Amino acid sequence: MQKIISALLAAAVLAACELPTQAPVVTAYNGDSVNIIQPAFTSASDAELLALANSICQRGSKKFAERVWLRPLPDLQGTEYLFLCLNKP
Repeated sequence: MQKIISALLAAAVLAACELPTQAPVVTAYNGDSVNIIQPAFTSASDAELLALANSICQRGSKKFAERVWLRPLPDLQGTEYLFLCLNKP
C-alpha cells in the first residue's frame, strides 16, 4: 500500500509540472525568404507564424510573406517553416 501511495504522489507531482513555452524562432532572413522554427511542444497557430514572417519581410523592401514549405526537424526538435517575402501584385 505504501508503494502505491508513493507512486500516486510522484505521478501527481509530475503532472503538476508544466513544460516551459517557447516562442517561434526566426533562424534565417536574406531579404527574399524567412526561416522560422517552431520548437516541439509549442502551439503557435498558422496565423501567428504568418504574422511573424510578415513582420520580418516588411523590414526589407518586400510587403508580405507566403509559406512555401514546412519540414519536421529530427529527434522531435520541432518544425521548420520557409516563407517567401513577396511584393504585393
